Amino acid sequence: MEIPAINTFRQLEATVGALRDQEVYCTRFDETHGSILLSSSEISDMLALCRENGYGLLIGLGPRPEYDVKATFYRTQFGIEQGRQLNNSDAFAQCVDEAFRLCELGCRGITVYDVGVLKVLGQLRARRKLPPDLVLKTSSHCMATNPALASLFAECGADAITTAHDLGLPVLQAMRKAAPGTVLDIPTDVYKSKGGFIRWFELAEMVQISAPMFFKMGASVQDHPYDSVKPEAAAERVRRVRVGLEYLKVHGPGAIAPIEAADRLVCLPVAPGG
Repeated sequence: MEIPAINTFRQLEATVGALRDQEVYCTRFDETHGSILLSSSEISDMLALCRENGYGLLIGLGPRPEYDVKATFYRTQFGIEQGRQLNNSDAFAQCVDEAFRLCELGCRGITVYDVGVLKVLGQLRARRKLPPDLVLKTSSHCMATNPALASLFAECGADAITTAHDLGLPVLQAMRKAAPGTVLDIPTDVYKSKGGFIRWFELAEMVQISAPMFFKMGASVQDHPYDSVKPEAAAERVRRVRVGLEYLKVHGPGAIAPIEAADRLVCLPVAPGG
C-alpha cells in the first residue's frame, strides 16, 4: 500500500503521524515533484524518518520538462503530448546525476518519468554502478496503458510499473501476464483533475488478477497532485486509505498481505553511503 505525493519533510511527518494516530497500515510513500526541488538535507531527513519507522520511500527524478528552459515545445498547446520525456542531453545527464545523489543519501527507490533514463539507470544498476537493491519504478506519466508497454518497461529495467489511472480489470490481468517479473502499482482513487474516480469495489479482484501489486491510495482527497498537503489534508488522506482497506477486507478476506520492511520492493532507505 502506497500513499503518493508526499513531497516535503513536513508532509511526510504529518502523514506518518496520521497513520500512527488512526492505526492505518501503509508500506511506502512516493515523492512526485522531483528530487531537484529538495535539498540533500531535507531528503536525508525524509529518508531517516522512513527508515526509523519502517516505511519505504520512492523519490521522483528531476529535472522534468516543466522545469527545463530547453523544453520549449512542452510549453505549447500540443507540447503536453510529449509527456515528461526529456528533449536534451543536459537534462538527461542531470537526471542520471540525481539518481547517484539519491542513492548516496540512502534512497533505494526512484520514480522515473522518461523511459530512456529508465534504460540507462537499469544498465548502470546491472553494472553495479548503482546499488543492486535499487528499485526503479515508472511514473504514471510514462503511460503504461497496455500489456506491450508494460513488457517494454520491464525490459528497460523497471521493477515496478505505475499503471494508467483508468485501466479496466481485463487490461490489468493481461499486463500482469506480459510483465510477470514486475510489481504493478495501481491507483485506486484519483485526483479530481485526473477523473476523481474511486474503485473500492474492484480492490479484491485487482489483488486476484494483478498481484504482486501495490495499491496507490489517498489521492482522491485532493483536486490536483500539486495541491499543498497540510496536516488536515494528510489526516483525511489517511482516513481515505482506511476506508479503502476496509472495503478490501470485506470483499476479499485474506487478500491483504503486508510486506516485510526488509523486502527490496518496500524501498526502505539505508544509511547514507550504504
